[in-house]
Amino acid sequence: MKIEEIKNKLIEELGVHFESEYDLPPLAARIFANLVITEEDGLTFEDCLNKRGASKSSISTSLNLLLQMDFVNYFTKSGDRKRYFKVAEKNTFFIKKLNRSLNQLEREKEMILKITAYNKQYRPEKHEENKNKITVYGKCISDMTTSLKTTIEELKKQQK
Repeated sequence: MKIEEIKNKLIEELGVHFESEYDLPPLAARIFANLVITEEDGLTFEDCLNKRGASKSSISTSLNLLLQMDFVNYFTKSGDRKRYFKVAEKNTFFIKKLNRSLNQLEREKEMILKITAYNKQYRPEKHEENKNKITVYGKCISDMTTSLKTTIEELKKQQK
């Protein structure tokens, strides 16, 4: 298999992953995948247009979405009016992803506590039945939360 075929297959796989992981539309996910994989310093609007073969308005909408989500940013080159798009600072991207997971875990923990309190007060038999499972699950959430916080701090240190 030629490198270009391997690259295109990887872009497609990444695109599918980004669609499901970040709820991105298919075109935005493929553009983001292209930016992750490219050897270039950045891709212009025209590069994205040529690589994806979509309409100008679709490419523009997708790039604007990626900019709004802070997945990408752009820069210009001296003497060149074109904007070059690239993946946002990788540590920032990873920190945002981990923070999203951390927030999700914290919301999960709150809901478990509310359910536990409800069952304890109004359904004591259900509370007793689930107590051990809730303890194990709560420890897992706590361990994952600690791990995420540690990793986020380590990434923040690398930004400085």
